[in-house]
Amino acid sequence: MRVYHSNEIGNVVVLGHSGSGKTCIIESMAYRAGSISKIGRIADGNTLSDYDNEEIKRKISINTAVVPLEWENCKINLLDTPGNIDFVSEIHQAIRAAESALIIVPASKGINVGTIQAMNKTKGMPKIIFINGLDDPNSAYQQKLTELKETFGKAIAPIQVPIMENHKMVGYVNVAKMEGRHFQGDHTVPSDIPEDMWDEVNPIKEMIDEAVANSSDALLEKYFNGEAFSKEEISWALRQGVMNNTIIPVLCGTETIGIQIILNSIVAFFPSAADTCNSFVVNNLETHDQDIIGYNESLAPSAFVFKTIADPFVGRLSLIKICTGTLKSGMTLYNSNKKEAEKLNKLFIMKGKELIETSELNAGDIGALTKLQYTQTNDTLCTLDYRVAYEPIEFPTPYYSKAIRPVGKDNEEKIANAIHRLLEEDQTLRFETNSETKQQLIYGMGDQHLDIIVSKLKSKFKIDVALGEVIIPYRETIRSTITQRAKYKKQSGGHGQYGDVEITFEPSLQLNTPYIFEEKIVGGAVPRAYFPAVEKGLSESVKEGVLAGYPVIGIKATLIDGTYHNVDSSELAFKTATSMAFKEAMAKAKPALLEPFVKMTITADEKYTGDIMSDINKKRGRVSNIDHQEGNVRIEAEVPQNEIMEYAIDLKAMTQGQGTFKVEFLGYEIAPEAVQKRVIEQSKK
Repeated sequence: MRVYHSNEIGNVVVLGHSGSGKTCIIESMAYRAGSISKIGRIADGNTLSDYDNEEIKRKISINTAVVPLEWENCKINLLDTPGNIDFVSEIHQAIRAAESALIIVPASKGINVGTIQAMNKTKGMPKIIFINGLDDPNSAYQQKLTELKETFGKAIAPIQVPIMENHKMVGYVNVAKMEGRHFQGDHTVPSDIPEDMWDEVNPIKEMIDEAVANSSDALLEKYFNGEAFSKEEISWALRQGVMNNTIIPVLCGTETIGIQIILNSIVAFFPSAADTCNSFVVNNLETHDQDIIGYNESLAPSAFVFKTIADPFVGRLSLIKICTGTLKSGMTLYNSNKKEAEKLNKLFIMKGKELIETSELNAGDIGALTKLQYTQTNDTLCTLDYRVAYEPIEFPTPYYSKAIRPVGKDNEEKIANAIHRLLEEDQTLRFETNSETKQQLIYGMGDQHLDIIVSKLKSKFKIDVALGEVIIPYRETIRSTITQRAKYKKQSGGHGQYGDVEITFEPSLQLNTPYIFEEKIVGGAVPRAYFPAVEKGLSESVKEGVLAGYPVIGIKATLIDGTYHNVDSSELAFKTATSMAFKEAMAKAKPALLEPFVKMTITADEKYTGDIMSDINKKRGRVSNIDHQEGNVRIEAEVPQNEIMEYAIDLKAMTQGQGTFKVEFLGYEIAPEAVQKRVIEQSKK
């Protein structure tokens, strides 16, 4: 593959619901473009883009894969993405590296969530829709077209209409050119437009003509004069419409039929990387201003790292989008995020899992670098002469958590290091150790996401782990006031121990702190020197309550009386006496279990408002605010933490994967009696 220039390069993200056929269509495109000699099959585990062991095993896409093709003297970098929302980080990364989008839509009835998400995530991007699966007996092309128009508006432009015979696509009508084409082997041959299709084709042709007319004053005048547009004028106008998002061409076919027209349409309608519509903002670190630039080869070289792959053998593999200039192997660039120099030993083109070494890559292209010492996802590589920083990709925060523990003692030390390697490549993964519960917690986007992490730890790093439930950090408190006296006295033949305290315990109503300590000693009943020992005894005692052994918060302890011995009294004695008083008082002062509450901010389509509200009520939550905006609803609610441990899965089910949410800790509230009983019983097991 030769080195291409910015005006010859197009980067296309391929999106769609899981199972829509993205990987198979990319495989057919690679075959049609001559990039591979044989079409791989998902069932055989030999496709270009699904090469990871987990992908082969599960027969789904998990990672973004880059597949470069050469077509009509252009280089098309296809970015194959997962359809499952658990792997949304991969989609964010691929979209950032692309300028245009190809959205694969199944020909069956209904608009699935993958299509909606793809359209939403690519707002402002030029895109083409390909209706796939017309060879399926259950396909419903006309209905699907109507649904697309109703859902996404008048921009939907079916420039290709299938010619069907016995539920099989045998050709198509190119409405833009008003030409019929019939399939003949791997190619198409000209044919007449079937008579029974004119009623279907003419309205589409009129719509296209109107779009062409509105693209310029000259063409509008021509339209009003009743003059026919040339093929060149139509093609130019469609390209302009696609680039400014007023037209979304709709193509159709199967996983093997209609592939050439996809490739032709990408070259004809999508902008190259160098087109001015692809200008972007960069932070200039020299001037502290924001520059508006494009993928310009004449500028100093710079690149943005949009994805990292952790490989136990190759090491860190950094996928980059060259933003300006020309990158060459052997050059040294400056990481403006880490403020470190990086030597580019070798420069690669990625073709699925294959690394193809190249001497240079120009602005707008996608490449890969190995063994960078400091560089991670979202970092910028640039020169010292032109120090810039590109805006980072915003990834969703993971809230679905499980406790992770090693299986076998040999794995205990390895687990943190291995997960750290996975954290480098997955920005929606989080790992932490809870200092209170001593659990190691792993956070992801859903159960399938974490399941694959477990598999990767075993397959890539030879570490067996198991997932378990997260321990909720409950608290204990008191609801009444008790004055308790306790004496610690010990004689052992010599110097003994003596400490005597009387303490009033009461609710402080301050649940953000374990305790408040005061003293109201009159007449030196307890010498001042022993006050710190009393408080120390209190601070150690609140670490464990009497109900279920959880830490105690929200109490006030006032030392009001006591006695001491001139010889036997000590700090240890008073600390011990305080602990005795605390335990006895806690049992009498109406102890209660406190549960943590969180503030949830949920965003979803308005039509799911009722379902979300009902679910919040079932979870003992309280809605504090509802905001409707542009067809979406934003709900703020206060909910017990224990009730939302599976909310990442629950919300997906309620909203067909469209809903998102954020969580922040609020504080503690007294748990209902039923919850208290259950937690206390569990603590005794």
